[in-house]
Amino acid sequence: MINSGGSASQKGFAQGSVFAVSKFAVRAMTQSWQAELRKYNSRVTLVNPSEVTTAFRYRSRENREDHKEQFNKLGPEDIAHTIISIVEMRNKGFIPELTVWTTNPFE
Repeated sequence: MINSGGSASQKGFAQGSVFAVSKFAVRAMTQSWQAELRKYNSRVTLVNPSEVTTAFRYRSRENREDHKEQFNKLGPEDIAHTIISIVEMRNKGFIPELTVWTTNPFE
């Protein structure tokens, strides 16, 4: 099982309290499921992407105009690659939590 959280579950930010709380909740749920499902040999992993460029941000015209600043952020394909790597891992181990940080989001 792969749960999608966010880096806000590890580090909050100004004006992001509600968002961070929701990501902390996903993290706690994942940790609980890891403990509950381990006896069934089920692997539960939390993937925490940092800033990812998605169409969600560009619903309004104002946000579409600042699209150029998004080129240094992660793309959905980066997170997909991460998830594929987790799923393809042999059953001898598992990754409980993985955070993918953007290298230089503001350059």
